Amino acid sequence: MVKAVLFDVAGVLTESYGHIILETAVAIDANIDLLAEALIPVFLGEEDTDEMGHKLERGEVTLDEFLASIGPVEQDARVLLHPDSEYFFGHAFSPNREMMAFANELATTDCMTAIVSNSVKEWMPAWETAIPDRSIFDTVILSSEVGLRKPNPAMYTLALERLEISPDEAVFLDDFEPMVKGAEQVGIHAIHVTDHTEAIKQVQELLKS
Repeated sequence: MVKAVLFDVAGVLTESYGHIILETAVAIDANIDLLAEALIPVFLGEEDTDEMGHKLERGEVTLDEFLASIGPVEQDARVLLHPDSEYFFGHAFSPNREMMAFANELATTDCMTAIVSNSVKEWMPAWETAIPDRSIFDTVILSSEVGLRKPNPAMYTLALERLEISPDEAVFLDDFEPMVKGAEQVGIHAIHVTDHTEAIKQVQELLKS
């Protein structure tokens, strides 16, 4: 029996943002190949390591320290990723209204809800604009606050411990497959969100079973 639904933030509770970064990179005439080489392993990687970007998401280094570590694409990355930039991708964060409505609906039932998301401290004001009310969630686990990051199994286990449930009593939604696989390794039923409407339907079916 499903007792809790765990949500990622960016791309699940919010609209997808990958196209925003790509469009902005094109607009500022950035070297997209070099940017991808520097950033994709950081934010979409299948491991949790001592690489600087992973330290960033665990809250162990600052955004400025991370940007200074990535070499020739630092300036382009700074334009895209720093909140002080006119082109900061977080300025375009917006909630996915259908998923947020679903989360709010769950909050009125016996089913618990949680946020389980990688995060960067410097980006939190933008996230809080898109997701202004954390109170509807029974617990909020952000990598930069707890010193863990997905897909480290400990991140998902922490959520289970806080909610006092077993892995088979949870459903996790994420838009990146490595993070989905991380949850599955713990025994959580995980859904790869490529379409918000379809993902909600899948959760609703699990809640009925």
